[in-house]
Amino acid sequence: MKKDILSQKINRELSNLPIDTEPRVMYLLIEVRKVLDYEGGYELLRFYCNWVAHINMSRPIAQKIFDKISDDENVESSRIITFDKLREELGDFFDKHDLPAWLTIRQDYWFIFRNKLIDILVDVPVEKVVESKTTKYFVFKKTNPSEIGYRIVDKISNTVTEAVRFDIFQ
Repeated sequence: MKKDILSQKINRELSNLPIDTEPRVMYLLIEVRKVLDYEGGYELLRFYCNWVAHINMSRPIAQKIFDKISDDENVESSRIITFDKLREELGDFFDKHDLPAWLTIRQDYWFIFRNKLIDILVDVPVEKVVESKTTKYFVFKKTNPSEIGYRIVDKISNTVTEAVRFDIFQ
């Protein structure tokens, strides 16, 4: 079965930790996405799997995620921006498929993986589209080698919100 072959590929990738290059991060997430194509579920995990492979994100799921991350009062917003929710969903995915979960369990492995993921996602905008036009976008931004932030640009009002700087090694 194709899904079993995909799980074997993911297992092989997880047997050589840490995942410490951008190509390995992309490969793992793309293989995870293929399994999700068979099964569904894991909305945020699927979003990140798509995000690593595209130059911008503007489809309906991106609209939904944009609304969550741009809502400062939404607790889930910070869990998405800091990758905590991704870590949770990826760990659940590994458990569900009897795959080793060391990537999400061990802090050192997770920080290395997350840092390479951020390197991929920097400057790849998540767009808010209204009537076929991008009205706002969200983008990660590295402020220095160990610090990440984000900006939300409102193209209608010409405003920029920059916030949530965090140490990528915490």
